[in-house]
Amino acid sequence: MPTTLLVQTARLLRGAIVASLISLPALADDRPNLTVAVNTLPASLESIEEQGNVAVRITYTLFDSLIRRDFLSDGSGTSATLVPGLAESWVRVDDRTMDFKLREGVKFHNGDEMTSDDVAFSLVPGRGLGQNPLFGEAKTYMNSISHVIPLDRYSVRIVSKKPDILMEQRIAGYSFWIVNAREYLTRGAADYARKPVGTGPYKVEEWVDGEFLRLVAHDDYFGGKPTAASITYRVVPEVSARIAGLVSGEFDIAVNIPPDQVPVIRGYDDLKVERIVLDNSHVLRFFPYGPLADKRVRQALSLGINRALLREALWENANYTPNGHQLRSYDMWIEEFPDFAYDPEQAKALLAEAGYAGEEIVYRLPLNYYLLSLEAAQAMQQMWAAIGLNVSLQPVENFTQAEEKGVHILPWSNTHRFPDPLGSFVPQWGKSSGSQKNAKFPERSWAAPTRFNELQDILLTSMDWAERKTAYREALEIWNDEAPGTILYNPLESYAMKKSVNWKPYGLYYMDFRPYNLTFGNASN
Repeated sequence: MPTTLLVQTARLLRGAIVASLISLPALADDRPNLTVAVNTLPASLESIEEQGNVAVRITYTLFDSLIRRDFLSDGSGTSATLVPGLAESWVRVDDRTMDFKLREGVKFHNGDEMTSDDVAFSLVPGRGLGQNPLFGEAKTYMNSISHVIPLDRYSVRIVSKKPDILMEQRIAGYSFWIVNAREYLTRGAADYARKPVGTGPYKVEEWVDGEFLRLVAHDDYFGGKPTAASITYRVVPEVSARIAGLVSGEFDIAVNIPPDQVPVIRGYDDLKVERIVLDNSHVLRFFPYGPLADKRVRQALSLGINRALLREALWENANYTPNGHQLRSYDMWIEEFPDFAYDPEQAKALLAEAGYAGEEIVYRLPLNYYLLSLEAAQAMQQMWAAIGLNVSLQPVENFTQAEEKGVHILPWSNTHRFPDPLGSFVPQWGKSSGSQKNAKFPERSWAAPTRFNELQDILLTSMDWAERKTAYREALEIWNDEAPGTILYNPLESYAMKKSVNWKPYGLYYMDFRPYNLTFGNASN
């Protein structure tokens, strides 16, 4: 064979081999595909726009913060120990200033490297702070931040407006997740909210409203290769359907399992239940207008609730009601603060003093959002009727409908986003909160006493723990007296799952699927 023909033949063979290799399918990913049955999905994945329970269970997997709260450091799922996140180290410069050394080589979902510019953009005033922030809810958690200075590519300084005793915990919590600046600026907030780009272990692949949201592994994750190939959150509103899908093998995890269904789950050899009492308080909001304009009627509503009976009937006494708007885990927990009282006779006396004459009080609630919310409402309606309150229940499909005109009571939950009144009490009831500044329905705004807001300022700015605790006690007393709302209990959250799934829940609604908290194959539990 002539030399030229041999060369041509070799080239053809090489081309054929290359073509055949290109056409071969990629090596299969042998990691499991996890399916989680959830009650609903959020409207947005913008990390500071949607901060409710159903959102953070997903966004926690998409994003990271500079500092990470290690919920499992003591095995409880509620620990407040802080460890490095996107920052490998940090230092307090003074009461208002912290410097962070960023990890090098951290990759966003789009392949960009995270730098100090991304950190500065994520915390920019126009996005979550300022007079007219893009997303106002974040303002209550970010309101202490003055500005962020990139010192170099991998170093950043965060400065607060005033001394901030809890700056480390704040930066490890809600609203401080780091986003990709380039993607955000080029695509815009609305598009970004549908498919955000963070640094977390999973990234968005497909989202069909009302049906499912599918994430796939971000294999360049700085915390190690994710242990699942994908995670699909599938919308299954009915508890019975979530359990049936778990039994059939369609789902790997199912959320919001009522206590009375736990024995059913445990009756299957291949299933188990993980349970935790949440750092989240189920709350009723009492809007101070109409029949609730007089605080004595609001006080009567609170006094008429037999919380012990609710816990026994609905939660098998496996949860608790905190003594005031606080948790035992707080550094400033006030142990001797009084429990929420059940006193029907005092409630009747208050109603008589207020001149309440049976006016209708509308309690509107969305279905399939808070576990056992309807059952609790039905029980409380009977308790209130016994003291002479005319409470009308109006179940609706969603919160948009629940918040329409004419409502006096709404169910709510107050998540204790870090173990201090600044993690819940101040942002959810303080002077910058929606409770005091309801722009859409001004008549629902609570006109808090001036002293209450002065005490909030002390909680925000004081670096003296004793001064803060004294202010906290007085603020709690005012809140109880004013009764713009009340606490029912902290719910018991139960997750049903296959025994082959090794995963632990947290005291917050985060579902953390990082490699250290998700493995497969151990069916011994």
